[in-house]
Amino acid sequence: MSQSNNSLWSGLRWPIKATIIALPIVGIIWGASYFNLIPGIKSSSSLEVNKFGSDNEGIDSKMQTSELPILDIDNLEFSEKVKDKTQIRLMNWIWFGNAPIFAANGGLSTMKESLMEKYNVNLKMITNNSVADMKREQLAFIQAYAKGDKNPSVGVHFVTIMGDGAPAYISAMNEQIEKAFGKEYKLKIIGNVGFSMGEDCLMGPKEWKDNPQNLKGSVISAVIGDGDWALVVRYAADNGIPVNPDPTTYDPEAVNFIPAPDDDFLMAAQEVIAKRSVSLKEKDKNGNLTGKTVTKDIQGAATWFPGDIQMAKSTNTVKIVSTTNYPNQMATVLVGCDQWMKENSDLIVNFLSASLISANQIKEYPNWFNYACQLAPKVFCANPSDCDESADDWKKFAIPNGASMKNKDGLESNIGGTQMANLADNIKYYGIKGGNNYYKSVYDYFANVIETLNPFGFMDNVKALTPYEDAVDLSYLGKINIVQGTSEKIDYSQNKGETFATKNWQIQFRSGSDVILPEGEKQLLELFNSLNIAETARVKIVGHTDADGNPDINIALSLKRAKAVKKWLIDYSKNTFPSERFSVDGLGSSAPVADNNSEAGKAKNRRVEISLIQ
Repeated sequence: MSQSNNSLWSGLRWPIKATIIALPIVGIIWGASYFNLIPGIKSSSSLEVNKFGSDNEGIDSKMQTSELPILDIDNLEFSEKVKDKTQIRLMNWIWFGNAPIFAANGGLSTMKESLMEKYNVNLKMITNNSVADMKREQLAFIQAYAKGDKNPSVGVHFVTIMGDGAPAYISAMNEQIEKAFGKEYKLKIIGNVGFSMGEDCLMGPKEWKDNPQNLKGSVISAVIGDGDWALVVRYAADNGIPVNPDPTTYDPEAVNFIPAPDDDFLMAAQEVIAKRSVSLKEKDKNGNLTGKTVTKDIQGAATWFPGDIQMAKSTNTVKIVSTTNYPNQMATVLVGCDQWMKENSDLIVNFLSASLISANQIKEYPNWFNYACQLAPKVFCANPSDCDESADDWKKFAIPNGASMKNKDGLESNIGGTQMANLADNIKYYGIKGGNNYYKSVYDYFANVIETLNPFGFMDNVKALTPYEDAVDLSYLGKINIVQGTSEKIDYSQNKGETFATKNWQIQFRSGSDVILPEGEKQLLELFNSLNIAETARVKIVGHTDADGNPDINIALSLKRAKAVKKWLIDYSKNTFPSERFSVDGLGSSAPVADNNSEAGKAKNRRVEISLIQ
């Protein structure tokens, strides 16, 4: 697999919003040489990323809330009603996924007649783009709280981070917290208020989009370990492309990453715009150094809004893949101290209630969306005039899947893209009513990524990753008594039919049969999790056999095996994967990928090919 890692941040103007895998105690001492920035990655060969799986049920509630009044953006008043209430402090990135919280609050502080005021919540939001600062502030709060201060005035109670980054952030923090204060003070996720829905992306040459296998040998600038990097890792996995975990080397058969200057996702984009090249130590196909140094152009960048705008304006790159393809990967999750939340349960429920009502209002009503866009510059910048993005920019690009924009060659890509998450979305995402749990698939997959790539020597410092069951507490969502809103079902008939990922899976069957062996079920669990993350994708399943036996019988057998895979996936999803999401075919031995004259070749030809279609 591949892995999420974290590098320390230092007062950046924009968030490198998912660089969440920092070393748990002090941080990483970067080497003096540019290409020794990540000394902890260990691998002599590039790695192919596998996948994971879980459970969930679709929610299609018809319940709607009526439109609520919005505050006058030009006449906001601080709330006198809640000023003496326990103050909650939340540290957030500059990310529109936080819009439900600041719209419910009326800005950085709780305003008169806001939703937070109505729920007796006194909330202070702190915009900070540094994960290192988030860690320090949460630790400061927990230290004071563990010493007996029931309402610490230092540190922050909550942070919002990206869901795919939570396994690393929580595991690194919990190792320190348990050792210093006790396991009851560990961090937990209590829900989410939004999703990246297109803004996090890979920008690169059109030939990568035309054929993802052209990514082999590519050089991509990224904040190694952040959500955009993880998105490319996910995409490579679904196309069966290895990932080179060593940024000082070049593997012609893998995706190669080089660290963006200053750990800045905007600088990742600038590397491509500036047409910069990089010198790397060459590897052979077995991952061994050849002793040669090669110079390669940086062809693409893992970035997010507005890095995608900058690249579209200045280059001929297009959006290769984004969170539109993987809509469940990057949720805006809320993370807080377990013991404090338990002792303040009613306050937490009220805080979530106001936020999720706001999320539903923004989803349903243009006035609320416009209101949130007007607040964004006030929340994200100390002085709104310092912001590059205006309220009008947020209105254009913060809609789900973003807005179309042409590059220098006139080719279009959708730029930006954010989605709010109401209560119905949370119920569905976490499988609260039983069945399929989308977020567990995300969490488990990226935990596996961390263990596989071990960036920055992460696993050398964190003895064990916090498992999903210990990282998430859904009890507060279960106590909320508000209108859920709707979480719309996906209409797969509206799918455009663009294949963005194809991979051969060596799913094991009983000889001459469509009965799946236990080894095959392990592969199917990984596939199931992949489909959970890429929820909007249609799935094409094609069975293949080796050349032994009668060709007609082989065609029939390959089709039966493809149907068996479909049935297994639907059954395991507890019927939340609709039958119309899948198409099946069987090609027998007519499309070999290896020589049928050897046992090893035959084994490769006995496969099931999975394509994801957007």
